[in-house]
Amino acid sequence: MADEENPLALLGTSVLCLAAIVFILRKFSRTKGKKLLNHVLFVVVATVTLSCVPDFIQNTLFSPTGVLIIGTLVPIYESIRAVCTIEASDDEEWLQYWLASAAFTHCTEWMDIVAEHFPTVHEHWYELEFFVLLWMLLPFTDGSALIYKKITEPYIVPLAESVKEKVEGKAVYILLLVNTGYIWILWFVFMNLEEEAKRFIVVAAGTVYPLAVSILSLSKDNNSYGITTWLTYWSCFSVLFLMMDYLENFVGEIRGFYSICLCATVYLFLPMFNGADAVFRNILVPLAGQQEQLFLRDVDIMKIEAMTKIPAEAHDAIFAKASILFQKKSKDI
Repeated sequence: MADEENPLALLGTSVLCLAAIVFILRKFSRTKGKKLLNHVLFVVVATVTLSCVPDFIQNTLFSPTGVLIIGTLVPIYESIRAVCTIEASDDEEWLQYWLASAAFTHCTEWMDIVAEHFPTVHEHWYELEFFVLLWMLLPFTDGSALIYKKITEPYIVPLAESVKEKVEGKAVYILLLVNTGYIWILWFVFMNLEEEAKRFIVVAAGTVYPLAVSILSLSKDNNSYGITTWLTYWSCFSVLFLMMDYLENFVGEIRGFYSICLCATVYLFLPMFNGADAVFRNILVPLAGQQEQLFLRDVDIMKIEAMTKIPAEAHDAIFAKASILFQKKSKDI
């Protein structure tokens, strides 16, 4: 078999493709999906790839693992880097990606079941999924920005704003209900549901409300805090989803598994827990090697807040003295 005869070529191809994607993401600016020629060239390259690339390479790229790497692992790492940088524009770009990819991935989860029973679908579904996610991801095509501009912003944002206005007056009661009973009610329901239903509720809880709030945060001007907050959430939830997706093959039938997944999901996004920020700072950032960069961003946020409170004419003098305070050891202060 080609896979067995070319293990080094297989590994080399995987590493090369991953390195190429990371290089492209770092070195090229996003086009906001405005260049039609880039989309045409993408379709041409995808067609040529499907026609000319050896089967053993295609079997690696267009597989659940290939889709996982291109659609989830790379974006998770790049999102962590984006949150840790001082610039806010990359946060917005990656949040747009998660809106598009989360909607696409979770709305097409049922295709995996279909693919198991229909060989033709199984043969081509992962090819389609791989290229759709790649189209959203690459800065040349920037499909996620195009989807946001052409679909989300004109059609979904007004709907979300309308719903928000209708429930705004009841927000206190809704939050009280959520904070006191949400977890326990769903946990009780879980005890009598089938595994597939439990999994569906976990995914729905982790995507429906966060998608709506993420859309609203992107639609507001100068809302960098909300954008960063929800980008942090999507990074954490994506890791949780991957863990659930893997572990359910071994312990999914154990009573309480999906209840734990649901509680962990709600813990990540409810304001009363602020769990995503805790997981992000204490686990994901150290694993990604971005701790120092995150500290620098925290300092920059402190600087911006200070500038709003200190009169403009006193900025130079105060910040000069503040720099001296930062250089002193705590015992000297």
